[in-house]
Amino acid sequence: MSKLISLDDFSEAAYKLKIRGVKFFLTRFHPSERKRVATAWNAATQRRGINFWEIPAVQKRWNLLITGNAEKNYFEYLEEKYFNENTILLSPGCGTGSKEILLAGSKKVNRIDAFDIAGERIAEAKRKAETQKVSNINFFVSDISSFEPQAETYDVVLFDSFLHHVKDLKSVLQKIKRALKKDGLLAINEYVGANRFQWDEEQKRAADKALKLIPPKYKSREFDEKIKTKNFYPGLLRMILSDPSEAVNSENILNEIHKQFETVEEKPYGGNLLQIVLKYISHNFTSDDAETKTVLEKLFEQEDEFLKTHPSDFLFGVYRK
Repeated sequence: MSKLISLDDFSEAAYKLKIRGVKFFLTRFHPSERKRVATAWNAATQRRGINFWEIPAVQKRWNLLITGNAEKNYFEYLEEKYFNENTILLSPGCGTGSKEILLAGSKKVNRIDAFDIAGERIAEAKRKAETQKVSNINFFVSDISSFEPQAETYDVVLFDSFLHHVKDLKSVLQKIKRALKKDGLLAINEYVGANRFQWDEEQKRAADKALKLIPPKYKSREFDEKIKTKNFYPGLLRMILSDPSEAVNSENILNEIHKQFETVEEKPYGGNLLQIVLKYISHNFTSDDAETKTVLEKLFEQEDEFLKTHPSDFLFGVYRK
């Protein structure tokens, strides 16, 4: 059940105030939703620490579930299996451009158009591309609502952790469909779970049980080194103030895609428990030693058990116009 405010929101607010300062904290109350979204993602450019999806063992787990090869990531798989010899690709919400720069090096890629609402992230992407002498990417600042692509321009449109920030899924997907060439492909790597991370009680209980499997030495929080004794569950108000676009209509993504596109393949890869349990403690799991692997394997087993009876919160999919 969704809550407007949770007790955890107060500790989260104190944490954000500590690491980002009063000025950033006050931007959360700006009347413009667009301004709050852009500020949140500009701040993410300077974020320290790591997220749970950056843990090497988690990446290998996901690679295996998506591509069948622990050493091959999803965009290598996408390039190998679906790109033609002269691919023109669109990447909305590109962030700092890391995956676009990697894809641009493929002999199959002619051009990539990539944009983000956060100007600082685009500036960083341009710096990276220039440093690495990548010239076939057009990085620019925009948002999906104002971006108007020409019809039948792109062979592939890639939504990487972006579509869950879109409220009006129907109109955006219609726009993307028009922008794709005949038989063009929509590819997604997305969070498709509960809107605004308002997970149900069953998922919370499973996550709380999984947290207890972790020894104290792996539960020190990155921002204060205190032991994480409970999971964080955000209230609706905190989510809206922090980033109004975050998981705004995520649980309807697949339904809307299925209405407008032909499904080529879908690969669910979990994240239901990991995203909750590993929040703020992911830095403890970067090592490749035997003990770290054992702890993570126990978490993976718990998540796999949960996924037997629940849909995956994260999914890779390819769809044809």
